[in-house]
Amino acid sequence: MAGVVTNKAEIEYAVMLAVLDFQTEFMKSNYSHVQAHVYDELIYVTSARSRSIPAETELARSPEGHELLRRFHRALFDSCQHVLQGRIEQAIGVKIQNILTDLDPEVGCSTLIIKLHEPLVKSTMR
Repeated sequence: MAGVVTNKAEIEYAVMLAVLDFQTEFMKSNYSHVQAHVYDELIYVTSARSRSIPAETELARSPEGHELLRRFHRALFDSCQHVLQGRIEQAIGVKIQNILTDLDPEVGCSTLIIKLHEPLVKSTMR
C-alpha cells in the first residue's frame, strides 16, 4: 500500500485529516479542532465544533432533544461510516474492526472510538 504512514504522529495526523474531511463532506458539520490518539489497537478521536448551531443548542437543552440529536448523529454516521473506514484503513494499512461514535450536543463535541483488528506494529509506534 503506497502512502501508508509509519509512525504514531503520522497515524494520528492521517486519521485526524480523514475524520475532518469525513465530518465536513458527509456529516455536514464544521469542526475546528480534531484530535486523534493511538493506543495499541484503539484510536480515540475527538472533534469540537467551530461554532454552535442555535437550533441544536436549543434542542439539546431538553433531555428528549438531547437524545434525539445523539440518535440522529449516530444514524447519519452509520449510513456512511464505510467511507471513513475505507479512508482510514488505506492511510494506516490496518483493517478496522468497528467504529463507535457519540455526540455531546450541548458542547458540540463528537467522539469516535476506532477498534482495529490488530495492534499497530510496535515499530510503527515510535
